[in-house]
Amino acid sequence: MTQPPVNRLIAGALVALIALHVLHVLRYNFVSDDAFISLRYAANLLAGHGLVFNPGERVEGFTSPLWVLLLAGFGACGFDLLEAARALGLLCSILTLPITYWLARQCGATSPTALIAPALLAFNGSFACWAASGMETALFAGLIAAAFATALAGSYWASASLTAAATLARPEGLLVLLVLGCHQLLRSKRGEGRSWLPWLLVSGGPYALLLGFRRWYYGDWLPNTYYAKTGGGWAQIQRGLDYLRDYAADHEGLLLLVGLALFALLRRTAGMRLVAVGWLLFWLAVAWLGGDGLPMYRFALAPLPLFAALAAACVSDLAQPFLAARKSGVALAVVLGCVWAYTHWSPPRLKSHYGAYQFQQQVEIPRWTQVGQWFAASAPAGASIAVVPIGAVAYYSKLEVRDMLGLTDRHIARRDLSGLGRGWAGHEKHDGQYVLQRRPTYLLLGNADVTEQPRDPRKRPFIPYDNPHIWAREQDLFATELISERYQPRSVQFAPGQYLNFYELKPEFRQP
Repeated sequence: MTQPPVNRLIAGALVALIALHVLHVLRYNFVSDDAFISLRYAANLLAGHGLVFNPGERVEGFTSPLWVLLLAGFGACGFDLLEAARALGLLCSILTLPITYWLARQCGATSPTALIAPALLAFNGSFACWAASGMETALFAGLIAAAFATALAGSYWASASLTAAATLARPEGLLVLLVLGCHQLLRSKRGEGRSWLPWLLVSGGPYALLLGFRRWYYGDWLPNTYYAKTGGGWAQIQRGLDYLRDYAADHEGLLLLVGLALFALLRRTAGMRLVAVGWLLFWLAVAWLGGDGLPMYRFALAPLPLFAALAAACVSDLAQPFLAARKSGVALAVVLGCVWAYTHWSPPRLKSHYGAYQFQQQVEIPRWTQVGQWFAASAPAGASIAVVPIGAVAYYSKLEVRDMLGLTDRHIARRDLSGLGRGWAGHEKHDGQYVLQRRPTYLLLGNADVTEQPRDPRKRPFIPYDNPHIWAREQDLFATELISERYQPRSVQFAPGQYLNFYELKPEFRQP
């Protein structure tokens, strides 16, 4: 039996979009420093130290238990952890495209116009940037889309299982459980489906087990990253709203799609309303969390498949009278949708987020990798480092690392400082004197100060700070004479034409 021409056309279009997406990902070729935090937890688990960042210290400094366990599984099979993380992220992003197409179909989009949904993902620069970053971003987005699609398709157990996976992929996955749990409850009350209790046990049971494990193993109900990144009150929410505003400004035409998404709430299609509610709740969560301190709008990507499916369904609904009159309009609509997606959803190069991405990809990540490798080769056994950021330096050095931002430090994460919520998310809390009291062997300032010529690390600032909390973080290290009493400045050449400037603990203060 031959395949219908329309189906072949759709399949070919999806393959083409996937190919374009892969090329888009390769163009960005981005690895996030935060990815190395998950890699370090996975590596320590494989080494028998447990789910810890530093052996012997039980602090949950990661946000995706599912991602860490998946990476540990690949590592146990002999795969390189970083390569596995990047490949798995790319695979998840590829699978998210056809899943988003299916979700658009479940929302009522016609077969051709549903292609607008995966096209919006394929041409989205932020989605491409984070796809192979080594983080769980694409996995989480794909699980959200799959959970909603299976729920709308009536796949009872599949939607429950995917919802459970979403809750383990990131804490915001609880929103999927909330929305789809209410959906299943209403269906059960109306006699349209099975009892909602078995669904709830399957979808919520794993997270309940995670809570119990977290409380037993780490002594907390919430991950340490939550405490490190929150506490700013209304200022934090305002920062989150600014984050969403900037996302809209960097993606011209977004407000048009927002209107289409809100339009879905007024439609009779239950699927469109369900997806619209899910998308809006995720955006409210981004605002409440205060946005993200990393480039290229990572937090806006989780609900992106929901948004894209809504847009496709709304366009399909509005264009249906025209498409029915002339079938050639179908191809035109799809082509115009793809062109519109490219011109309005790919972040312009001149925007600040793109510049931050370029600096991290071209300068900072290679630098932090080299710094970590130098310490691995040069530091004595038992040495420790205090540094910001902690990812690549910790992963490659394999030394004990003190996080001066508190992601992996319970004391700093729970500090209540004045002015929280006005700086970079996750980069505000600090306690310099506490760090010095812990006597790290090496103290790296200025996000690892690297220069072409040796420089005394006391000559500060290293970079033009536009964030008062970074300045405060380093200022309170010098609030007393402790740093000058215990530490001596050093500069070492760790690569041709590159000198690392840092402080080293004096021998008489080192613990035996």
